[in-house]
Order: sequence, then C-alpha cells, then structure tokens
Amino acid sequence: MTANATDTTGERLILRSTLPDLARIPPWLERLAAQYAIPDEAQFAMDVCLEEVLSNVIRHGYAGQPDRPILVQFSSPREGYFVFVVDDEAPPFDPLAAAELPILHSLAETRVGGNGIRLLRQFASAVEYQLTPTGNRLTMGFAAASSATDAG
Repeated sequence: MTANATDTTGERLILRSTLPDLARIPPWLERLAAQYAIPDEAQFAMDVCLEEVLSNVIRHGYAGQPDRPILVQFSSPREGYFVFVVDDEAPPFDPLAAAELPILHSLAETRVGGNGIRLLRQFASAVEYQLTPTGNRLTMGFAAASSATDAG
C-alpha cells in the first residue's frame, strides 16, 4: 500500500478490516481537531464520511475478511482546509461513478444502506477517487467554513 506523497503532515492511522477497529477513528479525529483547530461542524462531517467510507471498505470491499489493511492519512494543505486519503487493497470500486439512490419521501420507503454516496457528497467539500496498482484511493476534502461550496 503506497502513501500519498503530496503535502502530508505525517498524520496517519493504519486500521485492520474489522468493524471494532472503527472505534479508533473518533479519538483520532478529536486529537486532530484540537491540534489543527478543526471546527466542530467540520469534525462532524469528517466523522460521518470516514465512518461511512471505512465501514463500506470493511463490509463490501473486503467482504468481511479480517486483518486486511486500510491506511487513512490526514493533511492540511492550507489554512482551514483538511484532507483525508483512504487507501485500501479491496477490489476496485469508484463511489463517484456509482448512482445515488433516490431520496426517500416517507417512512414506508425506508431501506437499509444506499445512503453512503449521498452522505459523502453532502458532507465533504471535495471527493476524488483513484484506482491504484494495489486497490483504491479515496480523497476527501473538508473546508472549515460551514458550506461545502466554500472549498476550493
């Protein structure tokens, strides 16, 4: 698994492909938020997106195979903008190419799953996908400003 060589602060977390390993994300985010003055709103958005992406890698990408690597890297390329890069070795999956499921209009239409792409697009300021020689790389950017449209 290769690291993103551009503009990294050296902040990274290596997870194993088990759902209990996701419990390491919130304390890591809290430490990053304190260290980099990340506003609560941005921290919430990061938590939602990382939880969604990582749980999908574990459940679907690795299909529950334990002890597979997931690398999460953090950087802040400019003031007020924060980037997470998630690298995995799962089969190729581009979430940006996947269709977003229709919005539900009533509780009778409730379904489990299918909202991850919508959440990612709603909470991240920018999302990019790259197929790597060993798997997938998903890059998510978050602006400190309250609106995702403020990001560049």
